[in-house]
Amino acid sequence: MKILVQDKQGVRALEEGFASEEELQTFLKEHPDLMPLEEIELDAPGLLCIGWEVGLASGAEDILYIDQNGLLTVVETKLRRNPEARREVVGQILEYAAQMSTWSSADVERQAQKFFASPEAPEEYRDCALEKALQRFQESRGVPPDFSYDDFLQQVQTNIDRGRFRLVIAIDEPPEPLLETVEFVNRFSERFEMFLVQLKRFRDLAREQNIFVPALFGKVAGTRPPRTRWDEGRFVQHLRASGDMETVDYTLQIYERFKAWTDEPYWGSGVTIGSFNLLLLTRDARVNVAQITSRGDLYINFGSLTSKIPEGLIRALARELRQIKGIALPSDLSNKYPSLPNAVLKDAARREQVLKALLGLVEGIRSAND
Repeated sequence: MKILVQDKQGVRALEEGFASEEELQTFLKEHPDLMPLEEIELDAPGLLCIGWEVGLASGAEDILYIDQNGLLTVVETKLRRNPEARREVVGQILEYAAQMSTWSSADVERQAQKFFASPEAPEEYRDCALEKALQRFQESRGVPPDFSYDDFLQQVQTNIDRGRFRLVIAIDEPPEPLLETVEFVNRFSERFEMFLVQLKRFRDLAREQNIFVPALFGKVAGTRPPRTRWDEGRFVQHLRASGDMETVDYTLQIYERFKAWTDEPYWGSGVTIGSFNLLLLTRDARVNVAQITSRGDLYINFGSLTSKIPEGLIRALARELRQIKGIALPSDLSNKYPSLPNAVLKDAARREQVLKALLGLVEGIRSAND
């Protein structure tokens, strides 16, 4: 692509290209709005950078972003002249996503805090915790002040547990074989999405200006249904479609208890799996205790309980659950969201023990809040 500029001094050509992949990476780190998100989703939320050269077992992610919906976006930058810009980069970014699928929301918070403490972080977020940085980011974009950080952390964990990531290969010129591979991945993947972002850069040396032309490739129409909140009818219909009546029975029993105990009905917005959350409202926080899903999984949200309720209540819950045959919890639960074995939930006596332990926690939280 050749771009010419005409002004009073005549016609001049703009210089095209990036000196290195690091230069491309730096522009994207410092200016996330260069990502053409509106081509992915019309009202896609903005991106906050929380990582630069993020160290993982198999290498280092170039850039890590997060948005207000708790969706992590991994960016790997390549220039066309790099031979890895063809097939190797796809395997590389998928490997990064696989390793991040073992993270918890607490790991994301730690990664963000590490980045904001580094010289690479923007000045306005320097030395911030993720909650504070996100608050400043939201304020700068005019997001309503009722944004819930607790809900955000829960959504981060849900996205990770379900393998929902956005993977982006940023490149100056996409090779055709790479584009075909990305389109194939998107056509048949149900959870994560992968895109090519072309970012062409032109330099006006006379005016000392950069001109960027972003474009998105790899989007495949109709591969994913829209994300909407679930409701009881849809939840029950999806549950019954499994055909496993044992799972249907115990899931509905747990759902009815949660519905009776919750302070506010709160449904998830998963694309393929629904969830109902046991949510308690205290003076200081919204406490998401647990969730039951439309496939019969029961998650205990120890990771989000840690900073919101007395530690003694958390220890008591863990102690009671560990006494139930078939339940093994890790010793450190501070950032864990374990699911209980289905075999335990299908057993009526052990299921009642689980529900009794959860009710004890609910009553303890309410008593502490009086």
